Amino acid sequence: MKSRFTYTLLLLPLLAPMLRAEETPPPTENARHSGVFTLYFENDYFGGQDRHYTNGLKLSWLTSDLSAWGPLGWHQKFADSLPFITNGPDAQKNFGFAFGQNMYTPQDTQRVPPDPTDRPYAGWTYLEFSVVSKTASVMDTLSLQVGMVGRHSYAQDAQQVVHEWLNDSRPRGWDYQIHDEVGVNLVFERQWRLYARSFGHLVGVDLTPHAGASLGNVQTFANAGVTARLGFNLPSDFGVSLIGATSATNGPLDDRDPRVSRHRSWSLFAFGGVNGKAVARDIFLDGNTFRSSPSVDRENFVADAYYGLGVVLGRWQLTYTEAVRTKEFKGQHGKNYYGSVALSRTF
Repeated sequence: MKSRFTYTLLLLPLLAPMLRAEETPPPTENARHSGVFTLYFENDYFGGQDRHYTNGLKLSWLTSDLSAWGPLGWHQKFADSLPFITNGPDAQKNFGFAFGQNMYTPQDTQRVPPDPTDRPYAGWTYLEFSVVSKTASVMDTLSLQVGMVGRHSYAQDAQQVVHEWLNDSRPRGWDYQIHDEVGVNLVFERQWRLYARSFGHLVGVDLTPHAGASLGNVQTFANAGVTARLGFNLPSDFGVSLIGATSATNGPLDDRDPRVSRHRSWSLFAFGGVNGKAVARDIFLDGNTFRSSPSVDRENFVADAYYGLGVVLGRWQLTYTEAVRTKEFKGQHGKNYYGSVALSRTF
């Protein structure tokens, strides 16, 4: 059943010719000159658990449209030369820069040594550079992540500090974490703004499928999914996402977006979506690439379902997402649940 679900998601791009986005181009002057700072925080505490993907943090900056930087320069020529990136006179292009850290633990964090059949301890701290190209109907994101897995990711130190602040018991098994390894991921994702309609001047709905792939020693996979939104004064963008290589790259698309609009500067909306992955490698489950380390037998297909609420007030946007993930490795007990908070400021 799960594999059928994932295959269905991977076929979503074939629906592109069947749906159409809005055709009347709105002004984009304010949107092109706007950048976005975003802070993501994800934790399994919101899902009532303390295990597996236990914490994620990401701080990102999306620049204004490269054409707003002045005359044609190296930055635009570089973005135009990349493969898979949408080009054209109407395409907006941005650079994205981010810092992030993910933490993974087994279910029993007091057991020493840890259960060898459970997910191993692991941390991933990284820098990320992205090139984003978007039109009214398509957004392409090409991202490069470079970072460290293992002791020098300092995930252990970060988690222990947080547990001390909360006066909670400290996890005892970090000495058995996956070993140090430099990690590199190259990730591409395309999103289609296939359906975006307003009912009257206030209520709107949109549908945004996506598909992509990651290649690297940290994670190698192909993924596809779709997100839907319904609400008041919907932002003119490509929807909400969880932490990932292509998250936090979503700035205003045009001047109807409430974050840059001169008429309506607020929004309230609900959203939901699904994402499926066909996984070929996951270092946090498979263990180190070139040396022996703790590992488990991963599942080849993993799916996420998520839903949440978002609000825009002026140039601030806040979203909260609840997510559920299917089993990621053989012998895992039950699904994983976690929450995600994203706070962004458009400037």
